[in-house]
Amino acid sequence: MSNKERILLVEDDDDMRASCREVLEMAGHVVLEASSAKEAGPILNNETVDLIVTDLRMPDGGGEEVLREVKALCPGTPVLVVTAYPAAESAIEAFRGGVADYLLKPFTATQLIEAINRALAARYADDRAELLRHLGAGAPDLPQMIGASSAFQQLIADIRRVAPLDGAVQIQGEAGSGRQLVARAIHALSHRAGKPFAVVKCAGVAENLIEAELFGCEKGAFAGATSTKPGPFETASGGLLFIDDVAELSLTTQGKVLRCLDERAVRRVGALRTRPAAVRIITGTHKDLGKLVAEGKFRQDLLHRLAVLEVRVPSLRERREDIPTLAVHFLDRMRAETKRDVLGFDEEAFHKLVSHQWPGNVRELQNVIQKAFASCAPPVITATDLVLRAGAGAAADAHPPISVLEALEHRHVSAALQAQKGDMTHTAKVLGVRRTTLQRLIERLGIVVDEPG
Repeated sequence: MSNKERILLVEDDDDMRASCREVLEMAGHVVLEASSAKEAGPILNNETVDLIVTDLRMPDGGGEEVLREVKALCPGTPVLVVTAYPAAESAIEAFRGGVADYLLKPFTATQLIEAINRALAARYADDRAELLRHLGAGAPDLPQMIGASSAFQQLIADIRRVAPLDGAVQIQGEAGSGRQLVARAIHALSHRAGKPFAVVKCAGVAENLIEAELFGCEKGAFAGATSTKPGPFETASGGLLFIDDVAELSLTTQGKVLRCLDERAVRRVGALRTRPAAVRIITGTHKDLGKLVAEGKFRQDLLHRLAVLEVRVPSLRERREDIPTLAVHFLDRMRAETKRDVLGFDEEAFHKLVSHQWPGNVRELQNVIQKAFASCAPPVITATDLVLRAGAGAAADAHPPISVLEALEHRHVSAALQAQKGDMTHTAKVLGVRRTTLQRLIERLGIVVDEPG
């Protein structure tokens, strides 16, 4: 956040306005002045303003009229209301009208600056989150795939390459990197998209139970089998079966899986006959199956059947540019589930997120954001709200971590402006942000705009 934000000061008391101007200018801000809502209108219409400080009661309608002008001319610009009338209902109505904060007269210079800093931090977080939502949005046909980095784009290209085919796919990726999400994306783009999608997770499951999970079982086949249960080879017939952590299967179970694939039929545990089972198989693992074959722990013939096509999911460390977009995505999901109005992250929070090594990948990031969302003081998640895994260490990148995000933003906004030939209104629409947000982003990122014409 720059220390030269443009602040519009709307106050009918000349002495109060002069005093506030002095405080704001000493803090490094550029101050624009108006003695009434009527004077404020043309300024809001012609100038880029980062924040408005307005008295609540003035002769021509006061703060309420200023709020109407803000909504009409520069929606989303934060408003700080000051007043000598501490009636609780006035404060409540002011906040309902879109006010960022509320100060009672008399207030100190420190209180004013602190309130302004809070409001600007929230505005900055909201602006960045607004752009990141657009940056992170994947293709329309893959809305759950979030990212913009080159590693992510390669992953999307690989998904599109294998999805139309019908061969088995092996998905290689670390735990928590999103193997199941990738499998679902492959299914969504395949000709089997309208057919069932089933998941079996093999890690930590006993051999007799994993066979029942894979193949189904007959009633009484083993202790605890109280009813007949068809397995996913049957229930997903015609569709897709994702077997995650396939390296955890015993050699015996591997042989049974191979037989299912060869015969396109499955025999439930405890059954005497087979049943048709025609599914497309996708497997996931974080282990080197070739190495396990050499060690005698995985069947070579099964590996040949499972790895007809291959997709590698990059770790979160390899797609560091996507961390902020993913963080905002998880934040938005939690906001939709609750009434907590947390707008985004401050710069130090993003720095901390981008610097972390993320041994648990996207799943760990989601958990960290969830905890921070629950414990933070709205409207912004700060670095102190983020509790990261001890001992994971920071990234050893050549560039400061936040520059990764700023470079991505600069490239994206510049490209959009160039495509729209400098037209601010059209560019804002393309980027999915407000025009005032775009103006602030251009100034913050130091982008030179070639005016249309």
